[in-house]
Amino acid sequence: MIIRGLRGVGKTALLNVFEDQAEDAGFITFYHELTPQTGLAGELARDTQIALSRLKLTAKMLARIRGALGQLQSIKLTGPEGIGLSVDLRRADEATLSSDLTQLFLQLGDAARENDRGVVFLLDEVQFAEPAQFRAVVSALHRATQRSLPVTLAAAGLPQIPKLTGEARSYAERLFTFPVIGNLSQQDAEAALVEPAKAHDVSFDEDAIAAALEWTAGYPFYIQQLGKHAWNLASDSPISLQVIESAKPAAQAALDQTMYEVRMQRATNTERRYMRAMAELGTGPYRSGDVARAAGKQTTTLSPVRQSLLEKGLIYATEDYGHVDFTVPRFDEYLRRQLPYRPPRQRSQAPKKPA
Repeated sequence: MIIRGLRGVGKTALLNVFEDQAEDAGFITFYHELTPQTGLAGELARDTQIALSRLKLTAKMLARIRGALGQLQSIKLTGPEGIGLSVDLRRADEATLSSDLTQLFLQLGDAARENDRGVVFLLDEVQFAEPAQFRAVVSALHRATQRSLPVTLAAAGLPQIPKLTGEARSYAERLFTFPVIGNLSQQDAEAALVEPAKAHDVSFDEDAIAAALEWTAGYPFYIQQLGKHAWNLASDSPISLQVIESAKPAAQAALDQTMYEVRMQRATNTERRYMRAMAELGTGPYRSGDVARAAGKQTTTLSPVRQSLLEKGLIYATEDYGHVDFTVPRFDEYLRRQLPYRPPRQRSQAPKKPA
């Protein structure tokens, strides 16, 4: 399973729940939050070493695993005993890496099955996985699935993940499910606001609930922040509309500082101008050509800026070709509040001389 959605909607929280459920069921779990610098294949190889050390391996099984892993090129056994692994991916091409990871997953899966155990890899921010290594992991997981081995993966990432995964391997769309996590329905949003307070014998006035739902628009992180600040301001129950209205500025300031400002700081001035041009167009998705016109530039000129923002995870490419959007909901509103828009200067045309 690969959960997809924008930031702040609860993808990481779901991975944490999956981890707890898997451990309760006796699975061995490994969690990674990926960055552009993460060597995914190396991390999973080291996880496999740890998992094998936690399983009860008979002498015959250990000898069999060592024999199989001893043939790998990018992942090497270390030491005369046990399952120590040394990972060196610098000289491995994609085919070699895919073959080595597949053999690694097969040996791990066989050992786990004989121990009546399972292994789950949990990957957050999976869009940062290096493409060749991600393709190798998908291939290895596919082969383990074909063999019905108890090795699986649950991941979370931005909305473009199905496209990236499909590009990784043609069968990936059959291998994974891609549930979408987004804004809550009105019923669920109301429950997220009132149920935590109800557990402490505190309620909300109906008009307070209506105002809160309108302001948060079902976005989970907005609900969390507004509920927190309303709780801190309230002196009695039920929490009134006045308290909700008083809590909005504090909640918005907290969101600006914790969610938006940190992302703004990661952008260069040129990247900020690009995003501000996006925001000037209203709510996304945004066609790249329209953004270029709002910025007063040629689309090709801004391609490197767009690509840099994609790599930083500040924007993402939507399913519609040539369109982008922000990875954080309502970031356009923040940009319009915080950054002045500078319309592109019109080129002045010199008056024609009379003939």
